[in-house]
Amino acid sequence: MECISADYGLKTLLIIGAGAEQVPAYQAARCRGLRIIGTDQDPNAPGLAMADHRIIVSTRDAEGTLSKVLDFTHSDRIDGVMTIANDVPYTVSLIGLKLGLRVVPLESARLVTDKVLMKEAFVRAGVACPRFRPISTLDDLKESIDSSIYPKFVLKPVDGRGARGVLVINQSTDLEWAFEESTRWGECGRLILEEYIDGVQLSTESFLIGGRCHTPGVSERNYTGMERFHPYIIEDGGTIPALLDDQTLKAINSLIERAALSLGVSEGIVKGDLVLSPSGEPMVIELALRLSGGWFASHQIPAATGVHLVDIAISHALGEDVSERQLRPRWAKATATRYWFPKEGRITAIRGQDTLSQLPGLLHHGLFRCVGDYQPCIRSHPDRFGFLIVSAETRNSAIKRAEEALSQLQVETVT
Repeated sequence: MECISADYGLKTLLIIGAGAEQVPAYQAARCRGLRIIGTDQDPNAPGLAMADHRIIVSTRDAEGTLSKVLDFTHSDRIDGVMTIANDVPYTVSLIGLKLGLRVVPLESARLVTDKVLMKEAFVRAGVACPRFRPISTLDDLKESIDSSIYPKFVLKPVDGRGARGVLVINQSTDLEWAFEESTRWGECGRLILEEYIDGVQLSTESFLIGGRCHTPGVSERNYTGMERFHPYIIEDGGTIPALLDDQTLKAINSLIERAALSLGVSEGIVKGDLVLSPSGEPMVIELALRLSGGWFASHQIPAATGVHLVDIAISHALGEDVSERQLRPRWAKATATRYWFPKEGRITAIRGQDTLSQLPGLLHHGLFRCVGDYQPCIRSHPDRFGFLIVSAETRNSAIKRAEEALSQLQVETVT
């Protein structure tokens, strides 16, 4: 990761979460000479090793985190708060508002933690999104499926994350099983049923300045394993650039801008999950008010475009100005992220790591399990075994490099 050097004195940044996907924020803050306060419920979380002060608390416990942060501020001040790859906008916003820091409105944070409330805001503002219905009971689900004309649906918890409990279903699905399976992955017990749009899916990373949206990062999400993982929806990384013309890119930027404004957000980072309808119209699946996970913001976008969104998000959190120039791509290269999906079972051997690290264009890779660990059946994103990110001059070359890199690693399991 490139280090953005500058003298920021003794400014203090609070980073919510310290897991592997939050580490790039700690690295960027370290490069800037900032003091870092890190929070995580795991005292051994890797980001905490780079923090000057640690707060051990669940990132999803907004009130508990706020209480411990206020204890810290009795003797010192905090200049900014942020997160990355962590669906805790309410925690970030609650702390920021209490401390007078730059964060999204609390109501906006509340809307994006409930997919039904979010979609209702989109509909009120005329923002294109898949048709949906809230589901509270099994009877709701059966009635919705029976009365609908759509051939396929997506069922998921309204407060879900990491693709947990996200299922593709239709009229022939065992709805009792689907309801129970999706419900068990959420916390509030409510679900949302969406029309399944059969089209190209996109990940976007945008930044709003004065209500105007700038989208330096658009990745085409890879779902080639849909049949293999059915009925679970598992993303296998993504590729930059997405195969989109200038008109579609402008439509995507406009759509994200209107969607963000419908949530009351006119400044800062907005992560988008979008789909192109069969007619080519972009539609919003959902938005998140944070930097994305999967090393998209921290590795893929900088390598493909030269835009350093992690550093930009830190500047914004600290109350500093962000310019359009910082969000303008400096070059147009290609990157691809892919994941490994070994067979379920106890891991007995992992071969090929030495040759993998020597491959041309390899930006980053990581394994989530070791020999002796159990590789679960793939039902959500946390079940993936590991990832790699490669760069190249062209899209086809990046995809080819990713496929070659995937083949270098062999994971053996026994049931």
